[in-house]
Amino acid sequence: MKRYNEIKSSLSYKTYREHSLSLKMAADDLLDQAILLNKVRVDDSQRIHVLGLFRGCMLLYGVSLELILKARGLYEERDNILSGDIKSYQDFMRKWRPKKGDGHGYFDIIKFYKIEISKRENELLSNYQDYTRWAGRFPFPNDFTKTERMEKEGRYSGKVNVKHKVEIQMFLENQIEQMKI
Repeated sequence: MKRYNEIKSSLSYKTYREHSLSLKMAADDLLDQAILLNKVRVDDSQRIHVLGLFRGCMLLYGVSLELILKARGLYEERDNILSGDIKSYQDFMRKWRPKKGDGHGYFDIIKFYKIEISKRENELLSNYQDYTRWAGRFPFPNDFTKTERMEKEGRYSGKVNVKHKVEIQMFLENQIEQMKI
């Protein structure tokens, strides 16, 4: 039996799995709060508050999805971590991140580790990818072409829906199921 319990916390898929689940739970609470406040808002400050709750919710959902995929990658690399081939998180990132990548690309991880996802899961991940990369933190992307298009067509960067609570939970559970030893 391999000594997977000896893997340091910073490279343990279990650490990333737990962090993913905790952010998903917080996002669920934010979504509930945003929906409730949106029903009773009366002035512009409440509109801004609701907007912040929705954006915060999407950011947390997006990062939760990123972290569960990174947990999958770390799970796949556990033998390389134990052997010392991967000594740090940076070593792990160098394995799958494209040279010009930002390290937040869901589909970079999926492609490198050959993680199977359904069409619906692909749509779900695509909806939240921008929130992981930029939309959860900035009003516009750091890409002139995308910014110009958004200036003309509107600032759409994904949407949150109550059904996402269940869909994201199912995605997380599916990934966790794949990480059974």
